[in-house]
Amino acid sequence: MPTADRKSLLYPRSALIASLIFVAVVLWMFSGVLHDSEPPEIGEEVAAKQADEAVSVRVLESHHQVIQDRIIINGRTLADRSVTVKAETDGVVEQLYLEQGDRVDQGDLLVELAVESRQARVQEARSLVEQREIEFRAAQQLRERDSISETMLANAQALLESARAQFKMAVSEVERTQIRAPIEGLIETRYVEQGDFLSRGASVATVVDLSPIRVRGSLSERHLNRIDEGDSAEVRLINDSVHEGKVVFVGRVAEVATRTFPVEVVIDNEDGDIIEGLTAEVALFADELVAHRLPASILTLADDGTLGVKGVSGTGKVLFYPVEVVRDTPDGVWLTGLPESARVIAVGHEFVSAGQQVETVPFERLEIPGVRQ
Repeated sequence: MPTADRKSLLYPRSALIASLIFVAVVLWMFSGVLHDSEPPEIGEEVAAKQADEAVSVRVLESHHQVIQDRIIINGRTLADRSVTVKAETDGVVEQLYLEQGDRVDQGDLLVELAVESRQARVQEARSLVEQREIEFRAAQQLRERDSISETMLANAQALLESARAQFKMAVSEVERTQIRAPIEGLIETRYVEQGDFLSRGASVATVVDLSPIRVRGSLSERHLNRIDEGDSAEVRLINDSVHEGKVVFVGRVAEVATRTFPVEVVIDNEDGDIIEGLTAEVALFADELVAHRLPASILTLADDGTLGVKGVSGTGKVLFYPVEVVRDTPDGVWLTGLPESARVIAVGHEFVSAGQQVETVPFERLEIPGVRQ
């Protein structure tokens, strides 16, 4: 058979095979679409069924309580008074009566300077006073006999007063050689040694008074109007010791860098155990407020970042209460923003959202805040 005739016979057979393959592919694709369309209908039915079923959560009944609001600030301890004792006259240190750490009373002798010629000047001034007193008495007698004028008598009196003033200055100069403690306290620093020459105004020692002791911190401008002088306070030191105190100063000029206001609290320190420079946490007691004490684990965040607590309404729907933490304690957090009484979700709040229908189960294992056995 010629080649051309064989080709003409093959073409119809190839076309038929290609057509059959095309039809088979179309039918297979169409059957897949029909098969895949069934699951969505089943999925929707399951979702609808799940939506009708309420989620079970554990709730506890919480009731508000009246507490005294506390503002927590950080601070450090300061001496109630700190005085740098300075020399009031020139002289050589002849005797030392102080060591660092010594406890002194007001008026105790700390340093004695050499008197040198000062005693002689005292004697000279005393003699001059005696002379001027004799001259003044003589002038008085003469004036009584009208032998001298009133002006001459006044001049004699002025000379006497001048001599007395010089005598007082000479005595004071001798007294200044004895340098005494201006306040009761501890010798924190000693600046001199025996044999040193001190000029007027030179530092001798620093005396600190640690009883009572002050705690100084910074108060936010947000809380400034809630704290007044005389308010009670509680100070917790770095060694966990707790001391009652009282607010004695609230600043009215803000620190430029922090925009905070200085506040000082005084606490007793009769035994002197509390030293200067310790880190302290200060609780300032403000006005009373109404709050709930709840476990910190129930706190949650809304989608916009608002801190809150999820509760359940009387109809079984989830509610979201925005709250504010006013105090954090080992027994739980004190919150404001809740109603007087609320059913709060203790377990399961992570899996429900506001408006969702839920079933509630009492969570009896959790201690109800504010109730103690």
